[in-house]
Amino acid sequence: MTADLPRLIRVLLTALLEPGVGMAHELLAEHSPEEIAGRFRERGLPAALNRLAGNRLAGRDPLDLAAGILADTVSAGARVIIPGDEEWPSRLDDLAALGAGPGSHGPPLCLWARGPLNLRETLEESASIVGARDSTAYGDSMARELAFGLADRDWAVVSGGAFGIDTAAHRGALAADGPTVAILACGVDHVYPARNELLFAAIAERGLILSEWPPGALPLRHRFLIRNRLIAAATLGTVVVEAQIRSGARNTARHAVELDRQLMIVPGEATSPQSVGVHQLAREPGGARIVTRAAEIIEDLGRLGADLAEPLSAPDTALDRLDEVSSRILDAVPRRTAAMPAHIAAQAGVPLKAILKTLPTLHRAGLIEEADGRFRQTRAAIRPTPVDGRDMSRRGRMGR
Repeated sequence: MTADLPRLIRVLLTALLEPGVGMAHELLAEHSPEEIAGRFRERGLPAALNRLAGNRLAGRDPLDLAAGILADTVSAGARVIIPGDEEWPSRLDDLAALGAGPGSHGPPLCLWARGPLNLRETLEESASIVGARDSTAYGDSMARELAFGLADRDWAVVSGGAFGIDTAAHRGALAADGPTVAILACGVDHVYPARNELLFAAIAERGLILSEWPPGALPLRHRFLIRNRLIAAATLGTVVVEAQIRSGARNTARHAVELDRQLMIVPGEATSPQSVGVHQLAREPGGARIVTRAAEIIEDLGRLGADLAEPLSAPDTALDRLDEVSSRILDAVPRRTAAMPAHIAAQAGVPLKAILKTLPTLHRAGLIEEADGRFRQTRAAIRPTPVDGRDMSRRGRMGR
């Protein structure tokens, strides 16, 4: 048992205190595991911790309690990871920057993990996707699409396992047969929400279920806000898909900014309550970036100059390939009533010889149709016209 003493002490402190509480970190910084074990037995701890220990231990040896939790961990098919372990994700150490004052929570003392993946390796290239529980069909679709695109490129998708955006993100990653991590506000043996039982089973089989609470811990309301800092800290950046003005997703976003992680948002409908919180993030300090594709997320979070997203562009059409004279001739061809080549030449101000040479080319391109020696435009020749009415095609930019 002596060899496992550092692990036992961290498990014990986590069982007695909410994760990341400054008092626990102070004890670990000032005393060895052996000294802390002795102080537990002699009730030589800070008064608040003595009270908690007395109520929970009820005369039991403190290390026996910790050993029992480790046994429960094994029974749940999970493992405990502590700082110094090969699996420990060093990004979580950044949580020390959030301070140790009242109400603040630093790095977790230990983590419970259930699933086949190596936690540290999985999180090396990862992004968090969070958002509203009462999400819209649009929000669910965007979360699934982004998560699928990330996981398809072997980026891990991290979320909280809740209904709505979280569920959509996990499912998108699983659909791509890629890595996903659910960070819970309860023990890894507890399915919450219960209707996500099949989803959690799939994540435990192919990804990771993670918590800083021991097996048996219930999903108490205050634990969700404590948990959110882990979702922000574990990855390179956080994407908020939908969020109301007061929401847990905005709490996660705030932690991401405090931890100097990249914050990204997916724009939504201007009048949708589920998008108000997202749009407000765009107006706040912190540099929230708008993303609509997985490639854009990877570009913002990936290797500088190496993970660039392909720029969006409209597909090249037959209209785009016309030279200026051909464009002028096409403009002169009527849309509704067919016209003879001589009439088209007069309208275009182009010699008839050029008309007779160009019309077959336009016909092969599908831009005009011919009947009995007369010609008219097809639907393919209609120029795209934006909302303000200006013609933005190549022909429109050149003028008629």
